Amino acid sequence: MGTENGVITRLPFHGVDTALGHVLPRAVSVITGGVLLTAAAGEALQLTHSPLPSPGLEGLPGFAPALIAWEIFLGLWLFSGVFPAAARKLTTGCFSIFACYAIYEAAIGRTDCGCFGQVHVNPWFTMVLDVAVVLALVFLAKPAAKSAVPPSRWASRKWPVVLAMVIGLTVGITSAMFHPKLSSAANGLATGDGGKLVIMEPHKWIGHRLPLLRHIVSLGSGKHLGRQLAHGQWVVIFYHASCDECRTAIPIYEALAAYDAGSGSATRIAFIRVPSGPPTPAPPGLFHANTAIHGTLDTTHEWFATTPIAVKLSSGKVIAVATGTSVMNLNWVK
Repeated sequence: MGTENGVITRLPFHGVDTALGHVLPRAVSVITGGVLLTAAAGEALQLTHSPLPSPGLEGLPGFAPALIAWEIFLGLWLFSGVFPAAARKLTTGCFSIFACYAIYEAAIGRTDCGCFGQVHVNPWFTMVLDVAVVLALVFLAKPAAKSAVPPSRWASRKWPVVLAMVIGLTVGITSAMFHPKLSSAANGLATGDGGKLVIMEPHKWIGHRLPLLRHIVSLGSGKHLGRQLAHGQWVVIFYHASCDECRTAIPIYEALAAYDAGSGSATRIAFIRVPSGPPTPAPPGLFHANTAIHGTLDTTHEWFATTPIAVKLSSGKVIAVATGTSVMNLNWVK
């Protein structure tokens, strides 16, 4: 500040204001574009690693590839600097919808929004991120003056860039429309009824990451257990509550869990229910000890399996499998 003829005047910081008016909107656009491209990459990776659709809208046939195409299109648009005002308004609306859907997911009790693929992110965190992006786009991404924001290198070639992005979006939506409904899947899962029915083929799991990790939740609380099972050594028993062979096998593995706990073994035991209806607390009369963890497959699909199935995991990778009566013999665990 300074004085001139007794009047307080403002020092000329116009250069600083101009620089901020240029850098800040571009930084917000680039960071937002990076968030969109990161989400698209995670979802694409999930599609290639898991044959099963995610819960919610992501599970609708064709929705996931269409969403990925849209996120890539919008992310590249923000990076390009072409028509920045239109990109900012469209992105603001898009993230507002994302935030509303994240609130819905959190309200119904989901613990993973599914928007970053195999990286589990709580919907409440996603909602905060979406709202932060909306606020940044509204208050920080708008240039102070048109003269303060020189066109980017890509923006000087507007129509070729726009044409390339529109072609990419069209290809993505077309692939989503004709995206086949899986009738079979890699790593021991086969699907039918548009992906709703899932048939478990456990002997095909050997040598692969357990394809069901994303769908294992705690009995009662619904908390995801996949991340816990993906670390360390585990023996996982899949069972039906009405399975007679399961009732014979469960005490054997309860005794193994007690022995391992007493001997300091690094191997832990998990009993995972294959539901024939909505998940409920552990069926009475099946369990007599509390030396293992208990979970269930979620209800995003109808699961078909011949139980019992016993699986040995090392850091989430299946290294041995036993089914039927062979589950009763613990030699397969060694």
